[in-house]
Amino acid sequence: MHQPQKINENLERIIRSHTELLEILEYLSEIQPQAYVCAGIIRNLVWSYLHGQNYVLKRTEVDVIFYDADDLNQVHAQYLSQQLSQRFPKIEWDVTNQAFVHQWYRLESGECIEPLHSIVEALSLWPETATAIAVHLLKNGHLDVIAPFGLTDLFGLKLRWNNALVSHEIFMQRVNSKKFLERWSNLKLIVDE
Repeated sequence: MHQPQKINENLERIIRSHTELLEILEYLSEIQPQAYVCAGIIRNLVWSYLHGQNYVLKRTEVDVIFYDADDLNQVHAQYLSQQLSQRFPKIEWDVTNQAFVHQWYRLESGECIEPLHSIVEALSLWPETATAIAVHLLKNGHLDVIAPFGLTDLFGLKLRWNNALVSHEIFMQRVNSKKFLERWSNLKLIVDE
């Protein structure tokens, strides 16, 4: 079980200054207190902020994750997706129960991955260190963050491959298809350390 940790002051300031994201976090806290907003929305918001760019969520995909090993039929994920779509219809929602990722994720060999045991473990497998960040609003109004690689790469504008699951080739395909280096010119691609 993840223990809430104090969020980085810079990240908290950036999130709290983004009205749309804060509204999403507040609503999500009401309907599913264990769910986190994660991945691209956090990464893109911070990188845009650090580049002096405005980050607008309209027509953006927002990833929401939670962990519930008892939700065998994915009813809860469907419910969350429906509720979020109704409340925020101009956003594309990707709601995923990390307890069942192993059923559909395949390694390059075609084999399934082992079942995951937590959100922390799930994030630790994501392709880039700066993407492996999840945030949610606690009932007391504090923000909680899960960042297995920390926030140094995110705020240091470092695009670093996490080799825990995906190949370097897949990582580079993501770098190119998402146009990270074109969108944020001050990013540093960390090739080898």
